[in-house]
Amino acid sequence: MRNSLNKYEKRQQRGQISTDDIKQYNNLSINRLLELLHSQNAHERTIGATIIGNRKLTELTLPLCELLRTETHLYARIAMSESLGKMGKSAVIPLISLLGKIGSNQETSLPLKYFNKKSYPLPRDLAARTVTKLGTIAIPELTKIIKGNDGFDTQQAIDALGSIVSRINDKSSLPVILNALANYSANEITTWKIVRALSGFKFIEAINPLLIILQNRSEAAIRWEAIRSIGQIGIASSIIMEILNMHLNDCNVEIRKASEIAIEQLIQKQ
Repeated sequence: MRNSLNKYEKRQQRGQISTDDIKQYNNLSINRLLELLHSQNAHERTIGATIIGNRKLTELTLPLCELLRTETHLYARIAMSESLGKMGKSAVIPLISLLGKIGSNQETSLPLKYFNKKSYPLPRDLAARTVTKLGTIAIPELTKIIKGNDGFDTQQAIDALGSIVSRINDKSSLPVILNALANYSANEITTWKIVRALSGFKFIEAINPLLIILQNRSEAAIRWEAIRSIGQIGIASSIIMEILNMHLNDCNVEIRKASEIAIEQLIQKQ
């Protein structure tokens, strides 16, 4: 008798499925799919969520959102997120209502290191990343959240908006972001989020606010994030290059690193 599960079995326990796993379930009724979503077995929850998304069963959007909030198994969580991303307009408000409400480790301090990409979203990021999959149709509701208050939901709405804009090349929501930059300047986490989101706006109008941030803010993380966003936007000028070159000698190693990367990005764009 084996003392431990093999890698495949462990992934199954976390909800991983294969294409073959869902074939026998493809034609299940809505009620039966709901039963799968509420199964004690993560593998079955993943199957249910995947089929619901494949069939775009928008009438199950709310149950999916409710379960996304509490799901703890990685592959089931990813399947629910992917499926909700296919639901279109029906998922916008239910998902936005989850911003800031999933997970218990919302960001309360600035990072100590330059951007570090993660393979899988943390629970706290899950709602925002799922909203991003909806694209343009989510922008009006996201801007309402950003205009309304300064909290965890606002910060995640900023994350989602920046990600969406980076894909669609639309600057209609830029005034909302810039107003938030002014209105929420006392909150360093929100400011950092806004500076990061500005990287998605590939327009000259986003550059000057970042240069002002770089000049006036003292927090290292906000300053290197401004540099990173300038590089991501990809609009170069002699003044911008001069400022970035000055920061190659900054006392903070992460700011020097961000400057090197941004300079290289801008050179490649020329």
